[in-house]
Parts: sequence; structure tokens; C-alpha cells
Amino acid sequence: MSRADFEHMASPNTALFIGSPQQIVEKVLHQHKLFGHKRFLAQVDIGGLPYHKVAKNIELLATEVVPVIKKATSN
Repeated sequence: MSRADFEHMASPNTALFIGSPQQIVEKVLHQHKLFGHKRFLAQVDIGGLPYHKVAKNIELLATEVVPVIKKATSN
């Protein structure tokens, strides 16, 4: 993948979720506004990352991303 392709795939209008917890929250909420989805399935790359980094990413999703999204999307 070229750098330009990567930058495009990481942009707000695509399905690749890369960045800080706040950037992930913003992207999920942007897509929720567009599609109104009720579920989000994330695949964390285990093949290319050391386990401790995968575990940290899962922890960040659970502690910093999900609570914000739940609060923002609850009616």
C-alpha cells in the first residue's frame, strides 16, 4: 500500500480506523451520523503487532472509545 493509499484509507470517510482514541471516536460518530448503525465491529491486527500492543489497543477501545460513543449515541 502506498503512503497516498494509506492516507486515503485513514481519512474520515473510509472504514480504516487508525489514530488516537479521540480520532477513532470522531470517525465512529461521523459514520453513525451517516448510517445510524447500532453496532460496530473492530478487527485488531494481531498478525503484525506484538501482543502487548494489541492488548493496549483493546484496552484503549474499552476505556476511552466505547464510553464516549455510548454516551453520544444513547437516546
